[in-house]
Parts: sequence; structure tokens; C-alpha cells
Amino acid sequence: MAERIVLRKGLGKDGDPSVPYVRDHPTHYEWVARVSRRAHHLVNAEDFYRRIWVVTYFQHPPAFPREHLSMDVWGWGGRGDPIGTDLGYRVFERLFNDPRPPDVWWCIWQNRMYVRNAQTFEEHFEPAPSGPAGSDAKHELHLHFSYLEREAQNRFRG
Repeated sequence: MAERIVLRKGLGKDGDPSVPYVRDHPTHYEWVARVSRRAHHLVNAEDFYRRIWVVTYFQHPPAFPREHLSMDVWGWGGRGDPIGTDLGYRVFERLFNDPRPPDVWWCIWQNRMYVRNAQTFEEHFEPAPSGPAGSDAKHELHLHFSYLEREAQNRFRG
């Protein structure tokens, strides 16, 4: 059995601190329990094992901070390491179509943003919003997922 990967600081996967965006929004690995379980399960899945790395960071995302409900998925090198298109699409399909909570509130991949209204639960796709320099705002190198807050999650699941 492979050694379990633990997402944590200090493994050289937290991004380049000389990049202003990384410096202003430092990496951490503190999620609410249900999102932490999702992140750790994903990084330890047999088909993604030692191929991806999952992070969040201070004020993530900057325009609407939900750092404890959001995660970014990068290549195995960590924050800043491109995931690659094929692997990225496989991760997207796994997370987007996962039937178990927590449920996706919004996600961005390949310049497309999926949005679920947290009040009505109506959903749609739109172009990715612009973002700060150095953030990969179009999400062509990594994926972003934010999950419903607890109250909305409970209403959604009834």
C-alpha cells in the first residue's frame, strides 16, 4: 500500500514567494472538515496519486474569500506547477460529478466558470472572471473549486 499523502506546508509545494500574488496570498491547508476530506481523498486517489497537489490560500479567492471552502488543484510540484490539460480534465470530471457532499458552489477550469446560485440552486457556465496578475485567472494551469457553505449545503440536500 502506498504511503498516504498529507497536504501540509513545508514540503516545497507552497508556491514561489517571490511572485507577488503568492506572497500576498500565502498557501495554507486549513479547510472545513468536509472540504479537507475531499482534498485529501483526491490527492490520495490511485489515479491521481503523486500526480496532483491541492492547496488553498489566504483570501482565496481574492474577490470573494472562501479560503476554507475553496481549493486549487495543481500538478504534483504544488502551487504554480501546471496540471496539464488531460489530467486537469480528469480531475474536473471527478470533482464536478461527485455525487457526495460537499457540493460545488462554483468552479473554474480552462476559462470557463460554473456557478450554482446558493439561494435558488440554478446553475450555469460563463467565462472565467478576470483576476490579479500572477493568479492564472483563466485557470488554464490549475483548477479552482469552491463548495457550498454549510447552510446552503443543508438546504440543497434537503
